[in-house]
Amino acid sequence: MAVQISIQQGDLTTIPADVVVLKHAQALYGVDALIASILEKHGLCTTDEISVAPWQVRILSTRGSALAPARVLFIGTPHLKQFQYLEMETFATKAIEFLHESQIPVKSLSTTVHGAGYGLDVEEALQALIRGFERGLAQYPVADLEKIIFVELLPRRAAALEKGLESLPSRQIGTMPQSSLMPVSLRSPSKKKAFVAMAFSEEFEDVYQFGIYGVIRQCGYVCERVDEKVISGSILDHIRAGIESADFVVADLSGERPNVYLEVGYAWALKKRVLILAREGTRLHFDVAHHRCIFYKTIGKLAEELERSIKKLAEEGE
Repeated sequence: MAVQISIQQGDLTTIPADVVVLKHAQALYGVDALIASILEKHGLCTTDEISVAPWQVRILSTRGSALAPARVLFIGTPHLKQFQYLEMETFATKAIEFLHESQIPVKSLSTTVHGAGYGLDVEEALQALIRGFERGLAQYPVADLEKIIFVELLPRRAAALEKGLESLPSRQIGTMPQSSLMPVSLRSPSKKKAFVAMAFSEEFEDVYQFGIYGVIRQCGYVCERVDEKVISGSILDHIRAGIESADFVVADLSGERPNVYLEVGYAWALKKRVLILAREGTRLHFDVAHHRCIFYKTIGKLAEELERSIKKLAEEGE
């Protein structure tokens, strides 16, 4: 039976579903933490009860709470830094495997695109989760399941996810023969990647979404960045890891943020190629002033110049 995939902009706690699937990355983050706190507040669980080891599960009824989903399924995953795209596939497959074995009647499943809040590429994460659900349904059919809903609170991110979903061959899964599915452990996650260093504020969200992210994706790269507002622990560890694993770095120096300059310096120390951007009128500091910079006045012009620069990098790399 084919399962319909959809993106819904809204609050995961208020979207009705038979089960909402969340992660416990050996700690709780974002909406995972929010829903856990609601369950605890209503006496439905304790922190210890949902602190599940990697690839173990815990399911709870939401009866009497303020949550719209009927049940919450927590799946233990590796720590956040290790919860990347391949782990997302395993996460989604594990959810379907549990529902198959438990025989809980489920017509609708909701979740969020994990990873988007701590810097991973939202479209790449969506595709990884869909692959995992597809694999799970091929191996562990869930007879009643009709729809999987990816819920995203932020309108811009929801729009990006909808665009990512539209790029897929179909909005339905569950029809792929098992013989055509390559084992997760054998499938390469090695798409080329760009890391973006820039100021995080509402002022720059359209610049990122339409002038940088969309262009990088269109050129065939995974696009990642780290938002210091949503990362717990050492933000520097996440930034270093992002730069180290990137094929090149895009740095927007608008706003003259010291941390963005530091990220550029670290990338140069690793001999990474860096594309420098800045709004017209930005004053460049230190040795950066001697390097080529794409000065932009409009997002459209930024997108055009950045696309040309990325293609030139690709040609030089070949």
